[in-house]
Amino acid sequence: LMNYFRKSLDVMGSPIRIQFKEGENPYANKRNTLTPTQMRKRKRLMKHIKKSK
Repeated sequence: LMNYFRKSLDVMGSPIRIQFKEGENPYANKRNTLTPTQMRKRKRLMKHIKKSK
């Protein structure tokens, strides 16, 4: 596909970046699950924030 565009646009030797886009976000309804290390870090951070108030 990239070689076709290079030949048809006559831009040999120039880098071409092709980006395919869709209308909707496939990760829209997915929630990020934290790893055990991230959960421990978050819990520690929240403890310090609550203690300082």
